[in-house]
Amino acid sequence: MRSLSQHARLFCAVFLFAGVAQADPSKQTVEQINACMAKNLVNRGALRDITVVPTDREGKTRTLKLRFFWKPTKAGVPRVNLQLVEPLAMQGSSYLMLVKGGNEEVHFYFPGADRALHVTGKNMAEPLWGTGVSYGEIKQVLGLIASGPTQRKADGKVGDRPVYVLETTTKAEETGYQKVVSYVDQQACVLLKGEFYEKAGKPRKILDADASSLLSADTYWLVLAYTMRDLREGTQTVLNLSDFSLLENIPERMFDPKRFYEPYK
Repeated sequence: MRSLSQHARLFCAVFLFAGVAQADPSKQTVEQINACMAKNLVNRGALRDITVVPTDREGKTRTLKLRFFWKPTKAGVPRVNLQLVEPLAMQGSSYLMLVKGGNEEVHFYFPGADRALHVTGKNMAEPLWGTGVSYGEIKQVLGLIASGPTQRKADGKVGDRPVYVLETTTKAEETGYQKVVSYVDQQACVLLKGEFYEKAGKPRKILDADASSLLSADTYWLVLAYTMRDLREGTQTVLNLSDFSLLENIPERMFDPKRFYEPYK
């Protein structure tokens, strides 16, 4: 297992939230922007640890710890395994995301169940483990931008950083939202902000990167912290991400719908 601190120059270019500065951003198409972000996904096994801290209306907090395993197929098709590590009472709860025929296939397992469930429709928009983020929203955090018809809007800024603004029309019955607006850093190809709209008007939720966690290694970048605010419920969820570790041999069973919830060893 290798850490970012050991191999920053060699590997930072090929993991989530890393990006290469682009020439003439004004000429970039939606496809080119997406391709820039897609190039940042590793082409072999990798792991990130994620700490999720939701805060309710009364200001009460709790902490969950997750492990995010990533291993594309030989053809480069995404595969994601998200496992809950803490609290111990729910340890082993897991999500598996595969792409088949251009469509996402999501499975969920809860400890003690006879088998995993195939997640469909509005269940994909439900909060993960009682936090303030859903499966679709955490995909944004992990660099897997919302899927659907996307248009490039007028460029903007997040803080003092120029960003591309991408508006994606999503299926409300699957995501809980009519559209998602993503603000992608023009220099680093990282997600700096996301807005989630249930209907026209103000967004229901806003995802913000912590500017102090934006780090660079040579010309490459990564984000280590985000905050999701639920404007309707008055709650927020903080997500802290580790740097990454490359895993040379993630077992194929971790991406098998019948075995993906088995612990990594």
